[in-house]
Amino acid sequence: MIRLCVAVLVCLVGCLLQSCNLMAGASYILSEEPQQEAVFVLPDVPTAVFVDDRRNLLHPSRLRRVVADKITELLLKEDVVTTLISPQDIMRVSATKDRYGNILSIGELGKAVGASTVIYVEMTAFALTTDGQTANPVANCRVRVIDVENKERLFPVNDASYPVVSTLSKVDPYNVHSISEMRKLAEELSKELGKNVAEMFYLHYTGRLGENLKRK
Repeated sequence: MIRLCVAVLVCLVGCLLQSCNLMAGASYILSEEPQQEAVFVLPDVPTAVFVDDRRNLLHPSRLRRVVADKITELLLKEDVVTTLISPQDIMRVSATKDRYGNILSIGELGKAVGASTVIYVEMTAFALTTDGQTANPVANCRVRVIDVENKERLFPVNDASYPVVSTLSKVDPYNVHSISEMRKLAEELSKELGKNVAEMFYLHYTGRLGENLKRK
């Protein structure tokens, strides 16, 4: 009789735990995904994205265009502003003026391509590995939004610039053995940085806790 009671009790506990797990799973599925508000609302005026890499952190240099294109693509996709000027245009103006030692201000660059607002992205760090062998990609930049016509900074108001840090969570730490693998990783990191900068300007989902964890 005692053994029978114990068996029944164990069975009840097991059913209760299973029921709790199912309820927790259902609650997880039905709960809303976490959202992040825009840190700044861009004015709906012709806008250009300019990625500045004076310290030559991005290799190859075309990754500047990858970052800027990703920002531009997502701002258009999310209908943040109506008119976005091709990053290639503002980069071409900058390169031409720099070649002759005539470095233009952000406002002057914007004016040269017909932009009323410039999203200025200054690269501060970009690395795929810390020891030359293990992949640990991280990119840092600082962002400012400049009003071209009034020659003033719209964002951030109190600080010189807004820091953005990007990493790649789903990456093989030992996948940097060849030049082609490193180039692919660099492009992925550049796109992620562009995505993170763009998300500053619109409401977006941040993902639930644990979604980015690797499966073993």
